[in-house]
Amino acid sequence: MVAESVHLKEGDLTVLEVLHREGPQTPTALARRTSTHVATMTGILTRLEKQGWIERRPDANDRRSIRIHPTSVERFDTLYADSIAQLRAVFERWSPEQAQAFLDSVTDVAQALEA
Repeated sequence: MVAESVHLKEGDLTVLEVLHREGPQTPTALARRTSTHVATMTGILTRLEKQGWIERRPDANDRRSIRIHPTSVERFDTLYADSIAQLRAVFERWSPEQAQAFLDSVTDVAQALEA
């Protein structure tokens, strides 16, 4: 498990994934986006800040608010390096037809989930 390998809880990793995919957000927006209670989000953000994964910065548009920013894209990317290497090894063994069949299947699933 990726989260366990770097001493993160699953909820912590989910917050990091949202930040890296969608960019800086307010704590309230992160709580909504991850279906997490605001009080729980406060604890998650405190842990992530202590471990150096995020930083809190004043919101440029609303000085009463803060936005949560990831500290390092490179550090985040290393979380998945082993998994990516394993997947790459599998994909490299596939024929173009196998790769296309897989891509088509994943596309079908993604479209079904969006509907």
